[in-house]
Amino acid sequence: MHHVTRLLETNSYVRCLLIDFSKAFDVVDHGILAAKLAKLNMPPVLLSWIFSFLTGRTQQVKDRFQLSSTKPINRGIVQGSGVGPMLYIVMEGNLKALSSNNLLFKYADDTNLLVPEITDVDIKDEFNNVLKWAADDYMTVNLSKTKEIVFHRPSARYSLPSVITGIEQVVSAKLLGVTFSHNLKFDEHVKNILTICNQRSYLLKCLKGQGLPSKELHTVFCALIVSRILYALPAWGGFLTADLIGKIDAYLCKALRWGYNGNVKLLSELLHDADMKLFRSMLHSTHCIHQLLPPLKFIPMKQRTSHCAFVLPYCHYSLYKQSFVLRCIFDGAY
Repeated sequence: MHHVTRLLETNSYVRCLLIDFSKAFDVVDHGILAAKLAKLNMPPVLLSWIFSFLTGRTQQVKDRFQLSSTKPINRGIVQGSGVGPMLYIVMEGNLKALSSNNLLFKYADDTNLLVPEITDVDIKDEFNNVLKWAADDYMTVNLSKTKEIVFHRPSARYSLPSVITGIEQVVSAKLLGVTFSHNLKFDEHVKNILTICNQRSYLLKCLKGQGLPSKELHTVFCALIVSRILYALPAWGGFLTADLIGKIDAYLCKALRWGYNGNVKLLSELLHDADMKLFRSMLHSTHCIHQLLPPLKFIPMKQRTSHCAFVLPYCHYSLYKQSFVLRCIFDGAY
């Protein structure tokens, strides 16, 4: 969201390709992975341990009472293992965008490509590069599950770019549990959240009917309801309209009347707390999104206390200001 809104400062639209690799963890070639691990300058004993972990495994198929002979497993990463996601990250580590104007985001097996309207390498060439990488590393892109969403400002006028052959253009898509819309409105995401919360309210109603005390009810309410609202809240909370905020607040107030919510925290307070927690963490240079912060101000002679230590970027549109990093900086969250 930070980069999409930043790119929309100078572009009418930003194309986002949500790339799906078929059975990504299951088809990782052990030989290719081993070659990539060997280039990382890792201690030999650690490499030996990883190779030992991956190799020597077999599989069988059982049909009723018939058991097949064993076959060696020479592809795939053990899902659910602690080292599994790291190994997949290494596998996809050499997949990069062709142009510095375009951005490739990788989170485990979720790979997403951002290409702005103004760029020196268009999205079709970038996607062909991804397909070539997949072919070279024996991976398969699932075209039917790969989708494109074209982000734009709600009031922007533009011509919809031509579709990539075999890829569907959609107006909304779910990424890591958050539903994004092409116009950067989160009506559908809030609707999904409230639907889940209302379904989980039935469980709370049953627990209350069975005599669960108020303190324990509140604990369950926080675990099932508040956690769902808080999930990735800094990423989407700043873009909500007053109407959407009102819908979430109305649900939280009803929960208080039903006796599930011990202390009322409306969405604005939940968002503020979540923003503060994440922003203070990202101030540390080792944090994974620390590089999103603007540069620090250079003040040769400090004559008075400065309200902001960062160079504030000029924003043509409010969307960029509503993104997490700038929202925190302009609001003085630190």
